[in-house]
Amino acid sequence: MEANGCGRPATGEELHVCMGLNSCAGQDADRTATMAGTGRCATVQHVCHGEGACRGQGGCGYAGDDFEQFHPGEQACCYNGSCASPINESRVFSGGPMKGRSVWQQARRLFEARMYAAGKAFGPSPGQGVPDEHIPAYDHLTTPTVGASDKVTALFRASADNPRRHEGVRFPDLQAIARNSVGRHLPGTEITFTVPDGDSALLYFKPDSGPQSAACTVTADDQGVATAVPLYAGHTATEDQWVTVTATSSDGAARCEFHVRVLSPEGQR
Repeated sequence: MEANGCGRPATGEELHVCMGLNSCAGQDADRTATMAGTGRCATVQHVCHGEGACRGQGGCGYAGDDFEQFHPGEQACCYNGSCASPINESRVFSGGPMKGRSVWQQARRLFEARMYAAGKAFGPSPGQGVPDEHIPAYDHLTTPTVGASDKVTALFRASADNPRRHEGVRFPDLQAIARNSVGRHLPGTEITFTVPDGDSALLYFKPDSGPQSAACTVTADDQGVATAVPLYAGHTATEDQWVTVTATSSDGAARCEFHVRVLSPEGQR
């Protein structure tokens, strides 16, 4: 497998998290699979828990609740899958009923069950996960350049994603890290956290003393970590609500997202 042949799907290609999980011929990273189950690698990459932007992108193994960890490759929709994609050979579950066992093997079992249920033929996988020495694109550091400045080029979440809270309850603090082009943290950077327009009834920032608002601007500490003003769950409907909070650097050059869920009232669950 070529190092750059993973996680780069062609237009219209199905999304799956590792080799041997494609449901059609030609639906793998290099488009050479002769039939379902024979693909050489994933057609999507993402770095961690909750970052899959579509169904089928839950890599699994390190983070998430027991249910999420039990279903690698079966993410139902955006932001609710567990852990990174692609799945490397030695990745094992960190918790749940499969703790200590191979993530890829469980993903393949689930895949085969789907194929049997659909009455669809499939072939042998070329392997049991991405080779451990493979370094996904998201882990590559940018090569330093002469005169590289302390301009913010990337923001990263420094707090757990996908927190869940009921109305009126404070979320865990949202934290973002600002980095320059060579990966150094940048103390003193101003970062603005923003609730999307129209969602201020679902989420709001509120300091210990002061009015609530849909945005807050804070300064990164000496470690380069910016901690948002306390975030609270607001009013919600009978169903759980997902909201994406965006963190943006002061010059607008970088951003990252936090996906939070406002839970429906406990009496309606």
